Amino acid sequence: MKQVRHYIEYQLLMCIGFLIRNLSRQTILRLGRLVGDFIYYCVPVRRAVVVDHLEQAFPEKPRAEIKKIARGTYQNLGMNVIEHLRLPTLSPEEVGAIVDLADEEILVQALERKRGVIIVGGHFGNWEYSSSSLPAKGYRFSVVVAKVSNKYINDRINEHREATGGEMIPKRSSTKAVIRVLRKNGSVGMLIDQNQKRWGTFVDFFGRPCSTVRGPALLACKTGASIIFFASIRQPDGTIKVIFEPVEIDYQAGATEENIHNITQHCTSRLEHYVRLYPDQWFWMHRRWKTRPSEEISTEK
Repeated sequence: MKQVRHYIEYQLLMCIGFLIRNLSRQTILRLGRLVGDFIYYCVPVRRAVVVDHLEQAFPEKPRAEIKKIARGTYQNLGMNVIEHLRLPTLSPEEVGAIVDLADEEILVQALERKRGVIIVGGHFGNWEYSSSSLPAKGYRFSVVVAKVSNKYINDRINEHREATGGEMIPKRSSTKAVIRVLRKNGSVGMLIDQNQKRWGTFVDFFGRPCSTVRGPALLACKTGASIIFFASIRQPDGTIKVIFEPVEIDYQAGATEENIHNITQHCTSRLEHYVRLYPDQWFWMHRRWKTRPSEEISTEK
């Protein structure tokens, strides 16, 4: 039964993708916002989680503003879904016209070190189009991706991602593949804002500890690769502005727990900075603070 449901979901998305293939970008975005509103009001998946997270992150904001941000979060999700369905029909030039790589020289300078580049960010704005813009502009770019439970949708999503020339690296077997790309002075994209359970390092995010992936910092310390933080910000005119920021790394300190923690905290703090500026563009549906530090649990016992 589950496989049948997954196939129906897949066919529905493909049908929508077929119907929107000739629509203008502004129409695509309006349709995406409508999809987001439908989910928010009619199929409130994790709406209570979103509101709870927003209230804890922004205790100073009134309830009405929290609800407005929550609705905007679903609208951003809806736009991402519709935009992704449109991605295979876009040429590299069209992707480049939508995505503005601000401070692109930061990436160029990092690649000049010849040690590879790890580009880290979060589920913020339209991260998928940002990823597609790099290979569309001629950069060798790979992305570490998690598997979607619906196999049909998972395979098609990766096909869409690869349409612009990017390489997909499965998350569960990523380390060797990432090192291979870095040794060839390529760039690897990794998102760092999902709960890592007991395997992560705990850093501060909106005043609360959250388990965060250690991989980018660990790999940078061991390989000498650069780390660049990116934020993909939706603009009022429908374009997407990608901001790059270099991350300072103490390579001499090596892969110590303190060094890994400091690098990860810096990247997470930069993500928080942009989420505070554009709170409706982050993926608040994820249970980011689900895993708690062991010392916190011990204190409650």
